Amino acid sequence: MVDFEWYRSFISIYKHRSVSEAAKTRLMTQPAMSQHLAALEAELGETLFTRTSRKMVPTEKGKELYTQVVPLIEALEEATQTFKMNTSATAPVVRIGTAHEYFRENLAPRLGKLPFRMIAQFGVASHILELLLEEKVDIIITSQKISAPGIEYIHYVQEEFVLVAPYTFKEINFEDPDRFETWLCAQDWISYGSD
Repeated sequence: MVDFEWYRSFISIYKHRSVSEAAKTRLMTQPAMSQHLAALEAELGETLFTRTSRKMVPTEKGKELYTQVVPLIEALEEATQTFKMNTSATAPVVRIGTAHEYFRENLAPRLGKLPFRMIAQFGVASHILELLLEEKVDIIITSQKISAPGIEYIHYVQEEFVLVAPYTFKEINFEDPDRFETWLCAQDWISYGSD
């Protein structure tokens, strides 16, 4: 099982490009810092840095891990700080279900200003609706309106989707909406979900 501290040590080494500097920053010994890195590399089965005489150079896998882990750890640390500030026994708890991306971008930055504590569950629309129906969450924020008995929807925000194409793409201008839809359906698409 991965220790959260391994990731914090990895990020520190990545930022400082040095085990000894990272150890000083985290108030650890150099051998302990090296042990964290070795344990994380063993767990992942990947080398994360190339060791040179002067500095630690991240491998491609190291760069990939860094870009994936940093936003998550920052959000987790921010949520922990907010939780510590809002641990009053009188503050109510709201259980919310939403997409991870929406939570990170729109809710996490506002956690400290909310008059309640929040427990979040993440998932796609069908999953979080299921949680609501099973009374495992109190409220959901979703981009899909699914008919279910006893569920009331309130419009909260207009969501905007963006199509991204290579710079060589020539925009097609169809006057006929049916021809345009046919053309769209014939294209290859990459999306975050089948819906």
